[in-house]
Amino acid sequence: MHRPRRATSDERGETLIELVVSVSILGIAAVAILSGVMLSVKTSTLHRNEATGGAYVRSFAEAIQNHVDSTGYAACGSAVSSYQAVAVPNLPSGYTKTVTAVQSWNGSGWGSCTADGIQRVELTVATTGDATRRADETLTVVLRRPCNGAATAVGSNPCA
Repeated sequence: MHRPRRATSDERGETLIELVVSVSILGIAAVAILSGVMLSVKTSTLHRNEATGGAYVRSFAEAIQNHVDSTGYAACGSAVSSYQAVAVPNLPSGYTKTVTAVQSWNGSGWGSCTADGIQRVELTVATTGDATRRADETLTVVLRRPCNGAATAVGSNPCA
């Protein structure tokens, strides 16, 4: 007579509960890894937007300096509109440039535009669109009116 063989402990296989627990653990690990990758992608996009905005806000300041050198110093009252009209070379789509504030030096501090001579101009280049990837870069520059009140040729010194 043939007796059925008894299964040993290493031949039993896994139970349904063991399978559910192991799949749950793997699922939680996969979600954690994918969340980390997505956070890395979003952070990378934000940092790229900040770096690009920083470069273009400096280009904006340089363009304003070139504008002042070639066309003259803008009076404080019209400085915002005058400087806002200055083009920033190769500004990518999705970025906006803004002159956010112009103040004048009154001899003891910065204040509202009352006197001409030295201006503090605050420039901003910002991305448009998704708020989670938005980057606003601000730069404050100080402009001084040339001694003769107008743009001067390179190398000439009207203050001497």
